[in-house]
Amino acid sequence: MKLFKNQKITTAMYLVLSLIMGLCIFFCAIFSSLKFTFFSPSFLTETLNSTNYYKDVCAEITDDLVNLGDASGLDKSFFEDFVDEVMVRKDVQYYINDFYAGEKLRVNTLDFQKALRTALDQFINKKGLTENDFSQESVNNFVKEASEIYASNIELAYFPQIQKSINKYNTRIIVFIAVTLALFAAIAAVIILTNKWKHIAVRYIYYATASAGLLTAAVPVTVLLSGVVSRIAILNRSLNDLYTAGLHSLLYTILFIGLALIVLSGFLWVLHNKLRKNVSN
Repeated sequence: MKLFKNQKITTAMYLVLSLIMGLCIFFCAIFSSLKFTFFSPSFLTETLNSTNYYKDVCAEITDDLVNLGDASGLDKSFFEDFVDEVMVRKDVQYYINDFYAGEKLRVNTLDFQKALRTALDQFINKKGLTENDFSQESVNNFVKEASEIYASNIELAYFPQIQKSINKYNTRIIVFIAVTLALFAAIAAVIILTNKWKHIAVRYIYYATASAGLLTAAVPVTVLLSGVVSRIAILNRSLNDLYTAGLHSLLYTILFIGLALIVLSGFLWVLHNKLRKNVSN
């Protein structure tokens, strides 16, 4: 074709194809980072375990229950060692499982209620109280209010809204990754097959990976240097630390992929020079 005999037009075409390849790699990197982080159940569990989330939640539940106890005439010491971190971990994990399963988000407080009633019975017996000192109705109301406090602390703020996006894009994001990879592979094949000298084809693929790596790494670096994540303020300490840690993990994942692409482009440049020298020789 005459088009391929014009060196300037041919070079421009390959540069455009290289640009498209770079964008495919960039979007694939972003989609993959999201898939491996926010769209992965294990990511959220690992983030919770890597922070002081459970200890902070237990402390926040205890503080709220102490305030409730003060209004009901219960001594502060009653709730000091009452909140069980094992129970909190279990109920949070159930909540996360429902989140990724696309089921209605709710907190099962039956174990908490049972533990609280047992503790109240022991307290009543220890103090030698009788039905004249309290009523069953007041106990039931107290347990109900305490359960609501427990459930509100176990629930993760904004997760019902986030769940809608996760359910909507969970399958689509896999398609996006597959499409960008397929498009990259197709363009790379065209560049390789239409170039007699393979070092030229490698050079254009190098352009794509290098530009994609720099662009991918620039996104998290820009966000991290801006300090916007550190300025996030969400409700309470436990949730604030959770969201901050999650966003940092996402940004570092994107940064890692960007650096990996830059390293890969370095190898491609070395390969390009090696193939070019072989042709020269």
